[in-house]
Amino acid sequence: MRFITFILFALVGIKLFAQPQVLTEQQLGNQRVWNARLSSDEVLKKAFAAVNLQYPPKFVYWRAFKKEQQLELWAADSMHHRYKLVKTYYIVRLSGSLGPKRFEGDYQVPEGYYNISQYNPYSNFYLSFKVSYPNKSDSILGKKGNYGGEIFVHGDSLTIGCMPMSNDVIKELYWCNVQAQGNRDTNYHIPFHIYPCRMNAANWYYLKSTYKFDPPRIDFWKNLQDGYNYFEIMRMPPVLKVDEKGKYLVRYKR
Repeated sequence: MRFITFILFALVGIKLFAQPQVLTEQQLGNQRVWNARLSSDEVLKKAFAAVNLQYPPKFVYWRAFKKEQQLELWAADSMHHRYKLVKTYYIVRLSGSLGPKRFEGDYQVPEGYYNISQYNPYSNFYLSFKVSYPNKSDSILGKKGNYGGEIFVHGDSLTIGCMPMSNDVIKELYWCNVQAQGNRDTNYHIPFHIYPCRMNAANWYYLKSTYKFDPPRIDFWKNLQDGYNYFEIMRMPPVLKVDEKGKYLVRYKR
């Protein structure tokens, strides 16, 4: 009986999504997730309280910046509230260079607009959650049939295209996401957006001077700037579509 229960938890842990609240209960059947809760719950509760947000979280949003090696946690109490910055985390290591991922084996961390598509409490890297690469834009602009995948945020410091965090940090990230996912319905996907850097004037000077030999890469970043600007002004994650050429289109009406 215990063996059957273990298998069920394993299957649920590797796949997503159950009914509201059920995901959290199932994930807590894993000792690593239970330990993450014990070590992270009070820390997260204080961080959310410091910016006057409800905890457990309702809506969360992640922004990653490759050049700065930073991952931001933003949150809101409802889809109609402006998001507030809760914490900023350090990404231990990144492979590749600035720019999007276009094929398997390019060692690139993707850039673009994704969501969290899977949770794995049985990861070889302690805990991990998957980023939904390739998205529609990647499928249009990437190497057909050879996009690569398996892009995770995980513990430990090894990486080829993923985003490793320290084990203490991955506990916070994982437990935060499991709760936010568990508080929503099965159609809710936590947005996870990855930028080459903070898209400010100083960084644009760096990008244009360093990558002037690669106009398509510059054009891709100009496209990402639209979603970046939207959030900077509205403090809500951009709602996006992708056109037939792989370009992101920001919808300014919600």
